[in-house]
Amino acid sequence: MSGKYTVCIVVIGSEITKGIIQDTNSHWIANRVTNMGLEVKRIIAVPDEAPEIAWALKNCLESTSIVFTTGGLGFTSDDITLKAIAETLGLKLVLSIEALEMIKNRLSREPSYQVKAAYLPEGAKPLYNRVGISPGVYLVYHSKHLFVLPGVPSEMKAIFEDHVVPVLSNLVKSYSKRIIIKTRHASEAEVDNRVRDIREKYPWAYIKTHAKNPVEVSILVLAESPRELEERIHLLIEKLRENLEVSSIEYVE
Repeated sequence: MSGKYTVCIVVIGSEITKGIIQDTNSHWIANRVTNMGLEVKRIIAVPDEAPEIAWALKNCLESTSIVFTTGGLGFTSDDITLKAIAETLGLKLVLSIEALEMIKNRLSREPSYQVKAAYLPEGAKPLYNRVGISPGVYLVYHSKHLFVLPGVPSEMKAIFEDHVVPVLSNLVKSYSKRIIIKTRHASEAEVDNRVRDIREKYPWAYIKTHAKNPVEVSILVLAESPRELEERIHLLIEKLRENLEVSSIEYVE
């Protein structure tokens, strides 16, 4: 749906794969980038183990153009994300003076063990973390875009909004709108059958039925300009009204 740019999200953390903590980062990132007109192809969770991180990273770089990782940017022994990424890509892990200054700016004293977070894969750019200590990382590798973000949700979201959004906005010129349609139908199968032709005819719209009573339909419309988006929404709503008994339409901001 997004054309050139596709996304893979790698969630790193043994606490995730062991079921100790529930991952919310991938859901948030997927929602955010989809609204920007990108298409998420894969979401992968791996433990804090270098071979697993390497496997996920290689697969994502082979199949998608933008990769996000979350987790493993702290200062403990199991925070190995940056080291694993550098080794996987055949890059040196080098001290970034810029990253070190960012860490110092977040501390009231000289960093000691926190210096670990200032060692980045060669050629990577640190992304200032206004919520926590460890910077995020942005690396362009063979025309692929890699964003390495913290696992703490508040830190991940802050870095995403501050630094990732500007980069993606320059890469992807698209517009989107989410719509929720509440119907008067009780059968999801019936609704799915009624929208099947519309789904096939308009590939720029993602249409998903939900087994509620009455049935709801979630829609994501993508376009390359505000005017095209408005036209597509108008057309789609018109077609859906012809095929469904609609009780309400909600435009999600």
